[in-house]
Amino acid sequence: MSENISEQLQYLFEPRSIAIIGASNVKMKWGYIVPANILAGGWKGKLYPVNPKETEIFDRGVYKSVLDIPDEIDLAVVTIPSQHVVPVIKECVAKSVKTCIVISGGFSETGGEGTELEKEMTAIVEGSSMRLVGPNTMGVYSGPVNLHALMPPVRPVAGKIGFAAQSGNLGTQMLSLGKALGVGFSRFVCIGNEADLKAADYLEYFADDPATEVILMYIEGLRAARRFIEVARNTSPKKPIVVLKAGKTKAGAKAAASHSAALAADEAVFEGVRKQTGMIEADTTEEMLDIAKAFAAIPSPKGKRVGVLTWGGGWGVVTADALAEHGLELVEFPEETLKELDSVLPPYWSRGNPVDLVGTLDLSVHFRCLEIVARCNCVDSIISLGTMGATSSFQSFVLEGPLAEEIDSERIKPRVITPEFIKELQKTDEAYRNEVIRLMEETGKPIIAVSFPTSGSITPMLARQSEVVIYPSPERGAKTLAALYEYQQFLERTLAPTR
Repeated sequence: MSENISEQLQYLFEPRSIAIIGASNVKMKWGYIVPANILAGGWKGKLYPVNPKETEIFDRGVYKSVLDIPDEIDLAVVTIPSQHVVPVIKECVAKSVKTCIVISGGFSETGGEGTELEKEMTAIVEGSSMRLVGPNTMGVYSGPVNLHALMPPVRPVAGKIGFAAQSGNLGTQMLSLGKALGVGFSRFVCIGNEADLKAADYLEYFADDPATEVILMYIEGLRAARRFIEVARNTSPKKPIVVLKAGKTKAGAKAAASHSAALAADEAVFEGVRKQTGMIEADTTEEMLDIAKAFAAIPSPKGKRVGVLTWGGGWGVVTADALAEHGLELVEFPEETLKELDSVLPPYWSRGNPVDLVGTLDLSVHFRCLEIVARCNCVDSIISLGTMGATSSFQSFVLEGPLAEEIDSERIKPRVITPEFIKELQKTDEAYRNEVIRLMEETGKPIIAVSFPTSGSITPMLARQSEVVIYPSPERGAKTLAALYEYQQFLERTLAPTR
């Protein structure tokens, strides 16, 4: 079944024609919302509404059955109630539809009659050339062709991350959050109940997909676990796989069974599988995006030695603790590096690592210190605290914080905070961003920025992270750096020549 999975799923992620079975003019029905999302997203293929009770939907003629459509259908999207799905699946198979998404719920996740319906549907699909997503799914997104065949009106940022999730609600909300955090996706699919296509199938497709560089998976339980392990083991040396495994507790496992009919794997067993296959585990949904966006933007460190730059000493101490907690090393600089820093910094700087920039506002000093640390042979990666995004934070503090009421007073003249002044501050972020990109390209070392935002100031900076990564705390930066290092170690073990 997996011999030509990449070719089969290409019809799913890059269809030339789509039939919406259960298309509707009623705006509160999925049969209206899904095609509306497809059309609004800018997909350029042929869309065919199917509904025996309608004549026109979205200014298109409506077909009574998928069998009546004169064109070949690459993707059918089924939005009708579960009790009517089986006959429609028979028609799709008879029509030689290439792929089919069953949005409808009410199958094995509900037990009883729903389980029997799913078995009947699966029996029809087995042995045919059609592949089926779901049932009980929220659809699919594909950045390269602007396909938004989704239930919610989500508009993800196009990027390099392929994402398969056993929860449509969680998955689509991660797409939405990713837009705010600058995390771009190549593909997304809600796996659903996996009546036909399994998590391993999507993983195998992402492994060969040129649009995907990082793979993200939300898993509640594994079906066809042996094949998943095999595919993951073959994929990890080519592309990092970041996985969030839910259903670890008894309560979570019970919820997973009623949500996606998933049989949750024992935590110890899954941990063994993860290490064996080289997958990187995220503990929270926040970490999922943190780690995935880093893999998509910056190189992995060759070692665990970290250099830290900070605008103030306290944050350097917090970062040192965070690095140690994750097995990373706050490296001791050699004397020659300290002397180089002496030539740039005031004589009262701490002469150590972290490098305390003692609050200097001269951007050239920041640039020079960053370069000295990045070019130090004993440093494998850098965390830079407080420079990138600091101007955005200052702007928010002035316009939203305690100074806001005083701008028009005699104490702070309006002319001090001018648009020109703010514009100059914004140039600082852009200049620092460019410097970070340059140094990563020249040294091959990852540089992680940490910004300390005030209310409302983080989004503009975070939303531009295709080539840099910014985190709102050193703890999140350190955890991400540790994940990158873990993957690098896996690659070195896996790809090392055998004697």
